[in-house]
Amino acid sequence: MRASFFALFLYVFSLSSYGQERKGYILDKEVTIGFENLTLPSALRQLNKAEQLDFSYNSSIIPRTGRITKNYEDTSLRNILNDLLSPANLYYREVKGIIVILKNKFNEGVVKGTILDKQTKEPLPFANVFIDQSTLGAPTDLKGRFFIQDIPDIGFELVVSYVGYKTVILPINLNDLGEDSIDIEMEIDPVALENINVVSKATREQRRAKRNLMNRFESDFLGGSDNASDCRIVNKDVLEFEVLDSLGNYKVTANDVVFVENNALGYRVAYLLEEFRLENGFKTKIGKAQFSEMEPGSRRLNRKWEEARDKAYYGSLQHFLNALIRKELKEEGFKVNIIRYDSVTSEYSTPLNPKPADEILQVKQINDEFLYLLDVDEDIEVTYINEFESSDYKKRYRSKSSKGNYNYTDKKARSSIAISDNESLTSYQIYGVDIAEVDLFQKSTIFFEKKVMQLGYPGFFLDQRDVSFGGWWVWEGFSEMLPLDYIPLAK
Repeated sequence: MRASFFALFLYVFSLSSYGQERKGYILDKEVTIGFENLTLPSALRQLNKAEQLDFSYNSSIIPRTGRITKNYEDTSLRNILNDLLSPANLYYREVKGIIVILKNKFNEGVVKGTILDKQTKEPLPFANVFIDQSTLGAPTDLKGRFFIQDIPDIGFELVVSYVGYKTVILPINLNDLGEDSIDIEMEIDPVALENINVVSKATREQRRAKRNLMNRFESDFLGGSDNASDCRIVNKDVLEFEVLDSLGNYKVTANDVVFVENNALGYRVAYLLEEFRLENGFKTKIGKAQFSEMEPGSRRLNRKWEEARDKAYYGSLQHFLNALIRKELKEEGFKVNIIRYDSVTSEYSTPLNPKPADEILQVKQINDEFLYLLDVDEDIEVTYINEFESSDYKKRYRSKSSKGNYNYTDKKARSSIAISDNESLTSYQIYGVDIAEVDLFQKSTIFFEKKVMQLGYPGFFLDQRDVSFGGWWVWEGFSEMLPLDYIPLAK
């Protein structure tokens, strides 16, 4: 019995050793490869494609700035990896055939300071200080001091909120800040104090109208994806509604922080809603979000949340803007076309042969390493070719135009579909195919208020009033929203 067990042990051990030796053998393989003006993540992806090396890493530790232009001839993969990673203070380990990239030492960024009343210069204890659209934040202590650590190498906006005071938003660059402490002064908000003191009793009709608007808002704000059913607004009483016209367009503001529990992605979100507006099918959402991770309670639920977060990221606005900044739209599965309004048909159309994406959207870095200027000539349609529309989306938004032609449509935001370079959407009718039954890639529209605007990295619009959205991104809604410091594992 013991002999059999010992033999089995030796067999398993030999298999394990063989696997480790095989991986080591692969890393000792000498290859010839070149990198031309690539970021480190792009260089790792090229290695993955060329040599089937599987990488795993927390993307927040991988620098996005700087470009690699190097050529290697008959060089071992081990030496290439060491050469690529060491300037970024990174190293790797082999774990069950996967190259896990780690940081050599803990040196993440820190931002610290004091929150004060602007008039009295007195400290404000228990103020909420956080990095917008992230899981990073901390309340101030009794002396108004805050300390936020573990900040990755990203550009961000620091948000400070306090009941009865105007919210402060401060763009931060850790490289410029260094180890300095910052003092932030807050002004009393007379409007907020008025909202606290004024209490009125609504009529039955007003309460009914508010319930109807609340139901619409929950659907429009949280979205129509599968995640929305596992997402809820905790404190609806802080919301205030305004009907804009007889067409049912409306806007929503809040007199306090809106708390949202997203049980689909595992986040609790404190959202400073400045304004949510839905007009003619286009959505504008202006606010600041602080994410906190929920406790999964089991490995199975944790794994479910990880998979759901990855799915939410790919094809999202955040994913698109990151790919746009890195000039990797094609590699990440995005196509861009221009859209133009036809005053005769009251519809939006797209040309069958659009200009290249880099001619439609020009992005250039400005002095701040995490800020970019986006120059656009026309509104755009964004297609994500790695995922199709959901069946629920097709049921709700596929329809015919006034002329009977099938169109991709989001209420009044319509856009023709090109099947190929030489076929238009009318080909479906010729072949007798109902467009409502055809699988189409996810399409979204962006309407720009200005010709030039600022982007931050990771991808977000610095001024949310610069844009409004239609199509798939409107459908997804808040229930698909992720913190900016979340980046999925390398594919």
